[in-house]
Amino acid sequence: MRITYPLPEQLAAYCLSLLLSSACLAQELFPRPAELQPDIDFWVRVYTEIDTNSGFIHDSRDVTVVYETLQLRGDWHADRKKIRAAVARYGKTLKHLSSDPSGELTAEERRVRDLWGEHTDSARLRLAAGNVRFQRGQSDRFQEGLARSGEWNAYIDAVLAERGLPRELGVLPHVESSFNADAYSSAGAAGIWQFTRATGRRYLQVDYVVDQRMDPFAATVAAAQLLEHNYQLTGTWPLALTAYNHGASSMRRASKQLGTTDIEKIVREYKGRSFGFASRNFYLSFLAALEVSSNPDRYFAPFNRARPVQYAEIDLPDYILVDSFSRAFNADFDLLRQHNRALLDPIWRGKKRIPQGFTVRVPRDSFSGEPQELLASIPDTAWFSEQTPDISHTVVRGDTASEIAARYGHSIRDIAAMNGLNRRYQIRVGQVLKLPLEGSIILASASGVTPATTTEDTAATEVQASAPATPTYAAMAAALDSSSPEPLDTVADSMGGTGVALLADPSDYTVADDQSIEVQASETLGHYAEWLDIRASQLRRLNGRRYGRPVVIGQRVKLDFSKIKPEEFERRRIAYQKQIQQAFFMGWHIRTTHKHVIAPGESLWELTRQQYKVPLWLLRQYNPDLDPDRLHPGMVIVIPELATT
Repeated sequence: MRITYPLPEQLAAYCLSLLLSSACLAQELFPRPAELQPDIDFWVRVYTEIDTNSGFIHDSRDVTVVYETLQLRGDWHADRKKIRAAVARYGKTLKHLSSDPSGELTAEERRVRDLWGEHTDSARLRLAAGNVRFQRGQSDRFQEGLARSGEWNAYIDAVLAERGLPRELGVLPHVESSFNADAYSSAGAAGIWQFTRATGRRYLQVDYVVDQRMDPFAATVAAAQLLEHNYQLTGTWPLALTAYNHGASSMRRASKQLGTTDIEKIVREYKGRSFGFASRNFYLSFLAALEVSSNPDRYFAPFNRARPVQYAEIDLPDYILVDSFSRAFNADFDLLRQHNRALLDPIWRGKKRIPQGFTVRVPRDSFSGEPQELLASIPDTAWFSEQTPDISHTVVRGDTASEIAARYGHSIRDIAAMNGLNRRYQIRVGQVLKLPLEGSIILASASGVTPATTTEDTAATEVQASAPATPTYAAMAAALDSSSPEPLDTVADSMGGTGVALLADPSDYTVADDQSIEVQASETLGHYAEWLDIRASQLRRLNGRRYGRPVVIGQRVKLDFSKIKPEEFERRRIAYQKQIQQAFFMGWHIRTTHKHVIAPGESLWELTRQQYKVPLWLLRQYNPDLDPDRLHPGMVIVIPELATT
């Protein structure tokens, strides 16, 4: 057999055709509407033209209107004062222009007016007066991110390719964290992919001992799962990416409200209650990051890109203290900590053991010998069959987090991290706080203290056991309707707004303009009545429902807002759903998904309770358009596969 090789010009033409087809595919998947190009150019300027010691004073609705490039000093208090003064100054100038457009103008007022064009009317200037905003530059951080990204780019590309996802998604950490693996936002988002605790727990282990959000490798797999889920729910990558910031339910609602998936129309016209500057600009900043990262030489001086680290990956057969492991591999703590970011302070301070089954990464060039031989050299006495146990304290009236920490000899930081307390360390009467077991043995007999080794497992089991043992969906709903609502957690969400905690939940928890809602899983008329501060009988009369007739998922129910506002109802409703989901994901996470074809005779009960053991509310999140009472053979649904955390 004779092998022929293409001529050089043929090979060049072939390569060019591949590049063009790849570019065309990227343009199709990630469109750049001409109307939005000026906005994309603004973000390119932010990423390449100004650094973190400067920023643009600009209009928040029309980012092409940049009033000034503000130079900062690097002093937080002084810079904050300077930014506020500049924003106020331009707001005052615009108000004056809107109130007296034909009056005599100073040179500065004329300059500001000219930025808007001579045909701008008073109404637009009046609106602009309230839209003055500061955007800090990112050029230094972006270049640092380009250098850091080399350590993980190949892995990210492989994960995306394995799931059949576009390679372009791999630039998202530039937008989220500048590829800073230690990034931790004021809203509690962590790692290069910036997962919040609530969203992270769907796919990762996030607790007091291990936080896989900080592990670029584990978090990459989770981010791919979330992005794939968003795409399945929204149908386009612009919406799926925006949902990464704003939530899939909000983007589905925006698309439905405007009757389109056109990202340009949604960015310009959607008026969602929490669809603010960051959400409107998220896809645009992604496109800018994609442009800059694809052409770094165009924007930056030459720089050295980090290289992937070659690791020995050691799966631990049992629990072990980090000190015992480090001695066996002759590796200092700083080295191990740098490459095992998911392990938290209690591990490094010796309060907790590295968990059984955890994969420890050790740079291959940092030790000699075979990893398995070094692992086998660790004496049996250094291995443990269980984690260092915890104790718990039940909060009573008058307790504070700081007093409890002092009483048991721990730092308040430990107590907050172990129990997910917000930055104000808020606790409530009856709350069970977990505490590390160490110090004096009198702790075991202290008032209010009990072993806490099964707290999380119990919470997860209770959630799963809440559905009644009956094969019909109507009966399931009836049993839920007869149950009393679970107590609401009235403590404010430590991550900010309520919606932030449920970004990965596509269910619609909002109140429509006609004051109706869509029934979601685990909800009853009794819940709605409690959240409205009224009696359930009032809701039955309003909706013409007989006593004992359950509400059904997907139906719409009218509500009575005579006692509270819709916003407060939504807050209570989301707090309830958040409570259910957080309890569940303390013990479980979503490992992957697969598609299931409905067979003749199959019911939702069999799928959720017998075959896959998936809560109904979680199945609904992966199939939000599914009518539970209208399954038919051949229908394809998405099944989340669960694994214990």
